[in-house]
Amino acid sequence: MDKSWMHSDRRSKAYEFGVEAFLNFAVENLLTTTHIRCPCVKCVNLKLFGVGIIRDHVYFNGIDQSYKNWTFHGEPWEATTNASRNVEEDDGHSRYSFVSEEIDMDDNDFGDFGSDPYEFANVIGDGDQPVYPGCRKYTKLSALVKLYNLKAKHGMSDVCFTELLILQGDLLPE
Repeated sequence: MDKSWMHSDRRSKAYEFGVEAFLNFAVENLLTTTHIRCPCVKCVNLKLFGVGIIRDHVYFNGIDQSYKNWTFHGEPWEATTNASRNVEEDDGHSRYSFVSEEIDMDDNDFGDFGSDPYEFANVIGDGDQPVYPGCRKYTKLSALVKLYNLKAKHGMSDVCFTELLILQGDLLPE
């Protein structure tokens, strides 16, 4: 399905037709009877609404442009095999690791965490680890979720987000 509309001006006909095509696709693949996940920048697929509200959100807030594979709306999950994957391609993994507490997900919805069986356990284990010794406000996982939400909310590019993470790593104590 053509997703180029996601990068179009929200006032354009291309965006309008794209939103309608997306909503039709999502409705055809509904898992629930009336509500689907909202892919707008603010909701990032965490909230369920009717089609009318989602249409409004996607126009007013914009669509989360990092949501390339519409797994929450009926597209099959695609694993990437490129060794030089960027943060955007890894969104599937990071999104699945923190979303499960917010919404009902089956074990199969987490996708493939690679050949290392301990990789998923390490991600979950970070949920209890402070960002640095003595930090009481954030765990490694909660900090990553907060940062990812900022990326999605403000449409931050993957390159900018990666550089921001590297800078923050340098700023934090060993």
